[in-house]
Parts: sequence; C-alpha cells; structure tokens
Amino acid sequence: MGTVSAKKRLEIIEKDVIPSMFVGVLSKDEKWLEHTLKVTLPQLEERAYRLARECRENGECKDDDPLVDETRIRALFEEARSKLEKEHITREAHTRFSHL
Repeated sequence: MGTVSAKKRLEIIEKDVIPSMFVGVLSKDEKWLEHTLKVTLPQLEERAYRLARECRENGECKDDDPLVDETRIRALFEEARSKLEKEHITREAHTRFSHL
C-alpha cells in the first residue's frame, strides 16, 4: 500500500475530516466539543499548513493553488472553530436555563 500524497491528504482534511466534525454534533458531548476546539482543530490546522508547504515544495501543487493558500486554510479553520464554539455556547446556555 502506497503513501497518500500531501495534496490528497489536504483534500481529505477539507472535504471529509472537517465536515465530519459537524455530522451528529448534537449527539456529541461537551467533553468531545471541548477537546475538538482545544486540541483536535489546532493540531489539524498545523497539519494542513505543513501539508500545504510539503505540497508546494515537492511540486505537487502550484503556489496559486487554492488548496495550499494559507489564508484560505486559516479561514476554513476559523469557520469550523466558530461553528463549534457557537454550538458550545448554545449548549452552555441551554444547560444553565434548563436548571431554572
């Protein structure tokens, strides 16, 4: 079995991994949300930057390829983080008001 290219791994992060975080988010607990926000997303974002550099350096991607645009990668992760933070805040508010 061969290794997966940097470009393919970036595509998987964008098209599969990040969207999968939102599938069934309502059934995931607070511990999962907190771990995803504090650990998983930052690690995945760093990996995406590293893969983008690797993809450019090995000639697999051109500098103008949107897949390796660090501004776009940052925005993608900011959007994911924002959506998960909103879910976290909504849950906290619901928990607070459900005890009244």
